[in-house]
Amino acid sequence: MRVKPLLSLLFAAALCWGSGLSSSAQEGTEVSTVEEAKRQLQRDKELNDVKLIAQKAAIPSLSGENKFILRESWWSGTIAPGKAKLIQVQLFRRNEYQFWLAVPSRDAGVNLNVYDSEGKIIPAKTVPFEESNLVSIIVEPELTGVYYVRLSLKTTIDRDQDWAVIYAYR
Repeated sequence: MRVKPLLSLLFAAALCWGSGLSSSAQEGTEVSTVEEAKRQLQRDKELNDVKLIAQKAAIPSLSGENKFILRESWWSGTIAPGKAKLIQVQLFRRNEYQFWLAVPSRDAGVNLNVYDSEGKIIPAKTVPFEESNLVSIIVEPELTGVYYVRLSLKTTIDRDQDWAVIYAYR
């Protein structure tokens, strides 16, 4: 019997009770009417705008001598104040990873952390931004394995926020 996958599942449920795993704007969703298709296109545009905020924040880290390489994968969704979401990622030892989280409202405060499959927080270097709707961290996992990126929205705002997470490695 393998215990680690069970621990991973229990950890994910405990960290993010009731909020579920994140959804990706890149995943296709079925639409049955023209109106639903129009709403979905508008929603995709809004999420792409939030992704663009994160990408603009990433530009300085993607150039220079010791630059990060941006991955095509990204995640997005909607989050309520005081709630959290988890994103499961595979990270490799000897690599550094930088994650960026963005939400549209400059009044929103956001948090970003990475946990291993046993629920231990991974030490991270925070990259500062003047805007409170952006956060970025750099992590260097000691082991190759499954990790969980936990994002949360502070209660400094009273309305749900769209969010986007992008990441890069070196």
